[in-house]
Amino acid sequence: MNRILFLMAIGFAFLITPVLTQAQSSGSTSGMSVTCTDGTSFDNGVEIVVSQMRSGYTYTATAIGINGFDPVLAVLNTKTGKGLCNDDEPDAAYYAADLPSTGNVPASSTSAQINFNQNISSTFADVSLVVGGYGNQSGEFVLIIEGMAVTSADGIGDVFKVNLTPGIVASGIPVTTYMITRGQSNVDPLLYVADKDGNALTDSKGATVYCDDAGDSSTCYTPMDLTKSTVSIASGDLTTWEKDAVLSLDFTGVPLDEDRSLNYLTYVMTSYKQQTEGQYLLAFHIGTTENTDTTPSSDGSASSSSGGGLTGGSESSGGG
Repeated sequence: MNRILFLMAIGFAFLITPVLTQAQSSGSTSGMSVTCTDGTSFDNGVEIVVSQMRSGYTYTATAIGINGFDPVLAVLNTKTGKGLCNDDEPDAAYYAADLPSTGNVPASSTSAQINFNQNISSTFADVSLVVGGYGNQSGEFVLIIEGMAVTSADGIGDVFKVNLTPGIVASGIPVTTYMITRGQSNVDPLLYVADKDGNALTDSKGATVYCDDAGDSSTCYTPMDLTKSTVSIASGDLTTWEKDAVLSLDFTGVPLDEDRSLNYLTYVMTSYKQQTEGQYLLAFHIGTTENTDTTPSSDGSASSSSGGGLTGGSESSGGG
């Protein structure tokens, strides 16, 4: 069951991150613009910011297209807008998913993947993951993020910020977020949508926008059966269970601010009462539409000569 989440009704929390090369208005393009050094570019990118990512650890981001969608993936330094880019990655060709919101998503040779670590000169820094369609193709995708863990040092938890775009709104595809226990981890996942103070939001009826156990309607805002789902990654098939968490939020028709920095949806990933710790896998199912604006963006020809504090993969430059 997908519940329509109205921004104004729940007092939506929009957190501001450093603006990339140039902030775009929500009415001019369908998403974020990125140009890779090999000439690959898109203007319908969906940005997910990993807030205060710890340095010294390697992470893997993989984008799998659904129903023929060919994703391009960029990992960017949020302050410089520069980073890494990948289109078709052979090492990602066996990644697949079978989740309630997606159905069976088979492995594909067009999947994109970047292994990266944050070395932006500080222990913690924001990193942007941006997925767009090759040639501004419309469609939907699953973005899988590996390397995350719930630990006692997390504070309120791991924070992720999804930038809502005109392309997401127009796609009609709910933004569905899965927090899945990794392997033999003992973590009992819990995720929620947060306000600017990190507190869980409530909707217009007073219901808390969170999920502890995915299959339990009393503890999950958008309950789903996660007892038979799988995500296939490099180490094999990861099977979900009833203690995993999911939120599926429909933003169809929701008005956005012309300033894209005010359109961030903030998620917190933690565990039930912060009583358990361990690794987890994160999966976002999101749709985006083709950019129909024919006016070239002022940053459309930008490219980077360095990874901007990110290592691994091809280089790219992004613009907001």
